[in-house]
Amino acid sequence: MQIFIDESGTFAPKSGPAAISVVGALIIPEGKMKFIERKYQSIRNALPTDHGEVKGRLLSEQHVDRVVTMLAKNEVLFEAVAIDMARHSLAQVEQHKADQEDALTANLTDEFHPNLRKSVWELRHRLERMPHQLYVQSVVTFELIATAIRLSTLYFSQRHPKTLGQFQWVVDAKDRQSVTDWESWWAFTVMPMIQSRSFREPLSRLIGSDYSYFQRFETDIPDYLHPHLNDPTKRTGLDAKKIMTESFRFSPDPEPGLEMVDILTNATRRALMGNLRQAGWGNIPRLMIDRRDQYIELISLGESQSQISHRCPYSDVIDNFRSGGKNILAPRFAKSD
Repeated sequence: MQIFIDESGTFAPKSGPAAISVVGALIIPEGKMKFIERKYQSIRNALPTDHGEVKGRLLSEQHVDRVVTMLAKNEVLFEAVAIDMARHSLAQVEQHKADQEDALTANLTDEFHPNLRKSVWELRHRLERMPHQLYVQSVVTFELIATAIRLSTLYFSQRHPKTLGQFQWVVDAKDRQSVTDWESWWAFTVMPMIQSRSFREPLSRLIGSDYSYFQRFETDIPDYLHPHLNDPTKRTGLDAKKIMTESFRFSPDPEPGLEMVDILTNATRRALMGNLRQAGWGNIPRLMIDRRDQYIELISLGESQSQISHRCPYSDVIDNFRSGGKNILAPRFAKSD
């Protein structure tokens, strides 16, 4: 599968009734990309551009909905994680960052394998040097990637199991000069955190679904980690390094997948900010997996998600992202459920 990731917003504390920042992922199964690119190109000719590149911020409700409706007719997925920076002070961000730094090494004793101690301390030092704005974006992106992997494997194992054989990541790079720093951040911050979570919280699997192509991403858990797992008897886990770095690139160039995820991510942010009417974003939930709670995961560095979503100017939009999504179960499983 191909996963295109983009962000919209500054991820820095800001005053006002709302200051939403969003990271979005457009997930396209193997074999669908060329067809979707052709469909998008037929729409793209009528979209406004900035220096030859389609920008979601320039699109009208009609423009956005044309792209969303086209994608909804194909078996693609969209996931979005947001944070309201108007509800966060710099002191809160600093405290959350410091707490995470301390938590990384709080229980690290001489009983742990030297390799583990070394890698954890390296991750802590990298977090300590990370700018606050990038730290917040890291927290949001980390949650997005974890959710995207969890839901896409469940969804496509029932429908397109072959697409689980490779994860091709393409991340929008705003600045050619910063690509190296972003690659370092991806490899040394996001990937290790995903790897750690995958050992602690294994992916759920649906009995009867086809994970044969996904087996290549399983790895033996090192012996020195077993005593520190939720299930010490577990012997295999997810090889997050292979999933996230085997096929990965930051792209500063306009390309269809990145333009489409920019349109979706920007439209989601504009909807939450009240700058896009429902005629533009109303069909976005059709691209998302139906779940018990709201489709847009709203991250907070303090308050709970429910506290935020029920006391904010965008609560009506959040409520509209609670229905209309794709059933996680294929028809054959839904019938037997």
